[in-house]
Amino acid sequence: MSGVPFRDTFWNVPVWAQIALYAGAVVAVGIFFFGLWQHIRLWRHGAPESRFDRIPERVWFVMREALGQARILSQAYPGVMHAIMFWGFLALFMGTVLATIDYDITLPFFGLKLLKGTFYLAYETVLDLFGLFFVIGLGMALYRRYVVRPLWLDATARFFWALGLLFLINVTGFVIEAARLAAVRPEWAPWSPVGYVMAQGFLALGMGEEVLRGLHLGTWLFHAVLALGFIALIPYSYFMHLITTPLNAFFVKLKPRGEIAAIPHIEEAETLGVSKIEEFSWKRRLDFEACTECGRCQEVCPAHMAGTRLNPKQIIVKLRDHMQGGKPGPIHGALIAPEELWACTTCMACVEACPAFIDIVDTIIDLRRYLALSEGALPSTAPQSLQNIQRAGNPWGLPPADRLKWAEGLEVPVLEEGREVEYLYWVGCSASYDRRNQAIARSVVKILRAAGVSFAVMQEERCHGEVARRLGEEYLYQTLQQENVANLKKYTFRKVITHCPHCFNTILHEFPQFGGEFEVLHHSVVIRQLLRDGRIRPLKPIKQRITFHDSCYLSRYNGITEAPREVLRAVPGVELVEMPRNRERGLCCGGGGGHMWMEVRSEKRVNLIRVEEALTVKPDVVGSACPFCLAMMDLGRKVKGVEESLQAKDVSEVVAESLES
Repeated sequence: MSGVPFRDTFWNVPVWAQIALYAGAVVAVGIFFFGLWQHIRLWRHGAPESRFDRIPERVWFVMREALGQARILSQAYPGVMHAIMFWGFLALFMGTVLATIDYDITLPFFGLKLLKGTFYLAYETVLDLFGLFFVIGLGMALYRRYVVRPLWLDATARFFWALGLLFLINVTGFVIEAARLAAVRPEWAPWSPVGYVMAQGFLALGMGEEVLRGLHLGTWLFHAVLALGFIALIPYSYFMHLITTPLNAFFVKLKPRGEIAAIPHIEEAETLGVSKIEEFSWKRRLDFEACTECGRCQEVCPAHMAGTRLNPKQIIVKLRDHMQGGKPGPIHGALIAPEELWACTTCMACVEACPAFIDIVDTIIDLRRYLALSEGALPSTAPQSLQNIQRAGNPWGLPPADRLKWAEGLEVPVLEEGREVEYLYWVGCSASYDRRNQAIARSVVKILRAAGVSFAVMQEERCHGEVARRLGEEYLYQTLQQENVANLKKYTFRKVITHCPHCFNTILHEFPQFGGEFEVLHHSVVIRQLLRDGRIRPLKPIKQRITFHDSCYLSRYNGITEAPREVLRAVPGVELVEMPRNRERGLCCGGGGGHMWMEVRSEKRVNLIRVEEALTVKPDVVGSACPFCLAMMDLGRKVKGVEESLQAKDVSEVVAESLES
């Protein structure tokens, strides 16, 4: 191959070192697979769960999220840092695999040398550049974790040694390359840009061929030990996430995010909720080991911001350590305190942020179920609210006969058997009984009437108990759903409208578990369509600066973010401004997960944090599309003493006001 660029795999490496390399590789790979099998056995001890459906969709998800780093890149500095580290590592791994195939398979068995000529030159350039990116990424990681030191990152020695090992492996690889290029001086050396620059440095230092060969062999041996040690170490260290995170992406929850799994045959179930690690499914166990401890969940958790005991990262880490035998004892009380679980608002910010796609909220609800159903240990005033729902069909315990009092004087049609309407308007408890939120229902009725929409409400409507399910009281929830679904099936309607995202999510995603499948639309989506169709025309200018607060159950749970904004923009005079955290990344109001009906100890209320953020953009109005959010924003502005300068309105109220002549 004189004059033809090619990869001389074992240049300057004696036969004994080559034999040692192959023997060490066999041992390292054996240790690796033994450790991997131990993890697989640990997962398989979990309860069954179906995650082998929709394979093409799962493969595409891994391509986009694991290989494409889509979610990782949602944050600038850490996103770029991790992406270039990952892509650099992947390129170097693939390069090593290709070199192995070239030397150990195609050359001896087929007489075919892959790494030669133009292809080899491109190979060298790509690996050098990606290796450089890898080193830059490692430097960025070390700087961020040990110099910037954000609160959600652990600056412990464990991570330092992990990053240090990767750094040494990569740098020694460059030294090997540079020593070879400096000794051989092939004309194609510049195609390995990093190695070539280092080689020029060695030559400038006056290193002769003998010194360069000694440096090459010594570094090669050290590099081989590090690389083989790394392979063997993967299943026993932080590096295991290189396997578990892509696996977890493949087995991601493809059902709607807002659908909590029902306890089947609940009256006959042997276990209610989770009290032992054995009761978690194999997928949840994989969740625990997929955690990279990046702290993104902790960073965005509203309960953690408020100073409660909840840290979602620590919930997962503690369960992982417990599963691996590192933290013995019972889960409840000893490992995880009830206060940690009850502090969760179920806002899904942690799940949205998690680059490993861990179902953190589902895990918390499973643990809550045990406390609620097996221990009867609901917190604060939650038991009274649930009793009210069971007895009177609403959390306040107000008379069921008063449910339609909000509609007095509006002549709102009520569903009748045998009479079809286009829309069933599901009003929900908040707008039925809460005086402030009754204005939402009245505004929706006004809009529907102005558009000439055929609609009606249901006399038998009662609380669907979403709060009960999120608090873990699954038995009450299932009882309520069976009654609600039976009532709905008595009537004929084409679609359901609801202005409450909690009602929207429950009827759309969880009623089907009990035989109730309906087409459900959020009122912001209906209003947007009425505007597009020209069936309503806001004419009265509303000269207000409005910032829109995204409901968690509308945005993160169901991906509805633009409809309410489009509705507000359609109102003449409205100036729409965005808070720093918005849409899927919006901050919770603090009312979800049962928090509307109980007190949680915290240093600061979540709704106050959100109102303070709203005030930074100097709005006249905080807009919302959720009665819980409206109530929390309304309370927050009062506590902050800005009642005179800041209003809280539902999008339907803004539109209804603009319809006035």
